[in-house]
Amino acid sequence: MKANRRILSSNQRNYRDMYSKGMAFLQYPADWVIRFHNMYLKKVLPKGRVLDFGCGAGNNSCFLIEKGYEVNGVDVSHQALQLVRKNLKAKRLSKKLIRRFSVVRPGTTTLPFPDGHFDFILSNQVLYYLPTRKSIRDTCREMARCLRPGGLVFFTMMGPRNYYITTHTKRILGGHVHDVRITDRKHRLYGVHEMVYLVRTRQELKELFSEFECLSTGYFDQAMFDMTSNFHWIFIGRKRA
Repeated sequence: MKANRRILSSNQRNYRDMYSKGMAFLQYPADWVIRFHNMYLKKVLPKGRVLDFGCGAGNNSCFLIEKGYEVNGVDVSHQALQLVRKNLKAKRLSKKLIRRFSVVRPGTTTLPFPDGHFDFILSNQVLYYLPTRKSIRDTCREMARCLRPGGLVFFTMMGPRNYYITTHTKRILGGHVHDVRITDRKHRLYGVHEMVYLVRTRQELKELFSEFECLSTGYFDQAMFDMTSNFHWIFIGRKRA
């Protein structure tokens, strides 16, 4: 338990510092979120209630708001909400929308929403900061509680080809948890220290998120400058009726 709390605290502190320095201020939605919306979501769910779990700077939230969705966001950092406010202003969206964004404790398994409240839950590059398979599955159960029957989920998880894993991992804790440290002073993320839960295979991905009916799995992978691979798995699922 102490090790789990240490992992959660380390990851929260890392992002608090990154948000404070503006290192994680993303204004534009992720490519894969845009593609998911354009290829699938807008056809099967053209409007509805969305939870952006681990919303960060709110870049994906703002995209979905602009597409007509009613979006709530949660994150573990108060500093993130300052960046959400900045993004809302840049997009000329209502200042009142900041009320839909809130802070939750790291590793929370209790969300401040009623049963069946959401139509879609997005968690992009977030769930692997939880320290164990159990903590991820407990979080999924709470998400399922807040999701209506037939509601959709879109999750991404770090995979083994990611340059964090191949280049910057210093040691492995308990098999799946990788201790990542960026020690190259020339790297744009120099000083970052994160612990991430690695998903090795597509089958592991499906088993991890078996709380939901699997609709599709995939991945994205890009290489550019010091990022030799940002490989992440994609899981698209649905709450069983």
